[in-house]
Amino acid sequence: MATLRYPPEAAFRPGFWVRWGNIWAARRILRRDRSNEWRYAFAAGQSARPPSRSRPFSYLHGGSAGDGFRFLILGDTGEGDRSQYGTLPLIRALEPDFMIINGDVVYPAGRMEDFRSGFFQPYRGLGIPIWAVPGNHDYYSADHGRELYDVFCTTTHADLWEEHGLELRPQPGTYWELAEPGVPLVVLGLDSGHSGRLDGGRGVGADDRQHQWLEWRLREADRSGLPVIVLFHIPGLAKQEHVGKTALTTLHRILAAHPSVRLVVCGHEHNLQRYSPQLFADYLEREHGRRPAGAPPDYIVSGGGGAFLHATDFASRDYPAETVYPSAEQWRSYARVGREIVSRLGLGKWLIGRVVALSDQAALADGDAAQLLSFLLVDVVGASARVTPVYLDSVGSLFAHLPDDTVVDVAGPEPPVSSDAVATALQGADAIELGEEA
Repeated sequence: MATLRYPPEAAFRPGFWVRWGNIWAARRILRRDRSNEWRYAFAAGQSARPPSRSRPFSYLHGGSAGDGFRFLILGDTGEGDRSQYGTLPLIRALEPDFMIINGDVVYPAGRMEDFRSGFFQPYRGLGIPIWAVPGNHDYYSADHGRELYDVFCTTTHADLWEEHGLELRPQPGTYWELAEPGVPLVVLGLDSGHSGRLDGGRGVGADDRQHQWLEWRLREADRSGLPVIVLFHIPGLAKQEHVGKTALTTLHRILAAHPSVRLVVCGHEHNLQRYSPQLFADYLEREHGRRPAGAPPDYIVSGGGGAFLHATDFASRDYPAETVYPSAEQWRSYARVGREIVSRLGLGKWLIGRVVALSDQAALADGDAAQLLSFLLVDVVGASARVTPVYLDSVGSLFAHLPDDTVVDVAGPEPPVSSDAVATALQGADAIELGEEA
C-alpha cells in the first residue's frame, strides 16, 4: 500500500479536544444565544429582500447558464487535522466548480486562528469558490460569529483567500440563494444560528425576517416549477429522533407548504443519515403539525466532511433511518481504535477528558483517522440535477493502484486517484434525481 504523507499543519493531534482553551471555546453551557439578532448586526442596513441575497450559479462556476456544472456539499469540516485533509484527494478527483460547507466551517469556535488552520490551510490551492452556511461552532467565537461573516460575506480577508489559492466570491449574507434562469435548480442556504432556535424563545425573539425571506423564495420556486435544495446546519430530525432542544417548527412548516422543496440537507451530526421522503413527511406531521403540500422531499443529515465522527449505533428508533454511514459496526470499530490511541497517551485518565463531553461527547474517540468520511456531489446537466452521496472508506483505498513504495502527498494534486476508487466512493444507486428527468 502507498505511504500517505500529510503536511506538518495536519499533525496528528488527539489532544485537540482536551486543551482547556478549546474546551472552553466549544462549551455548550454558560452561553447566551442571541444569534437571531447577531446575524443582522453583522450587516446593518442590508436588505433581507431578494435579489440582495440571491446570486446566479454562474457567479460561482464562471460559465454560462446553459453549461453543466458540479459542486460539493460538505458538512462539519474544519478540525484542521488528518481527517479533514483526507478529503482532499477525492475532492480534487471529483473536480467541482465550487463547494458549499453546510455549517461548522471551523472548530472549536470560529476564531480567526481557527479559520486559518481549519479552512484556509486545508483547502489551499483548490482554486475554486467556497460558500458557507453558519454552524453552531462558527457562532461560538468571542465576536459571536462575526469572523465567519467577514471571511465569506466581505472582502476583509481577501488577502488570505489569494494567499491560499482560493477564489473569493463574497456571498450576500449568512443566508442566501443560488438561482439562475436556464438552470434547473435552486439552492437555499439558511442560517440556523447558535442552537437551532429560529422560532425564538428563552427571552429571544424569532427570526421573522429569515422566515419571510424563505417563504418568498419558495413561492418563486413553486411558480417556476424548479426543484429546491434547502441547506441548514442544525437538524430537527437526527439520530432517528426529534431533536427537542431546537425551535424550528416555523421553518419546517414553511418547507412542508412548498412542493418545490425536493431535498433538505442538514449537518451537525458527524456522519451521514438518510431518511425516506415518507418518513420525513410523517415527522413533519407528527412533530410540526404539517404534512407536505406535494410529494415529500428527501431528507439527509450529512456532517461527515472532515471532523471527528459521531456514533451511528443509535438507541432511538422513533424515525428509522433508511441509510447510515458509517454503519453501526463500522462506527464501533473506528471508535475502538480511536479510544485506544487516546488511552495510550493517558488523556482518558484526565479529569479534563470528561469535561470535554460538555462540547462533543465523541471527541475522545477521535484518532484523527481519515476514514469513513462522507459528503454530497451535485451534478447539474441539461434539464436535471443529480445528488449523489459520496462515501470515503479510507484515503489509502484511493491509491491502492499504486506501487507499495509510492509516497502520496495527501494535500497535493499528484499522484492521481484511481478512477475505480472514485467510482466506488460514489453511491450511484442512492442518487437523488431532481428536475425534468427525475
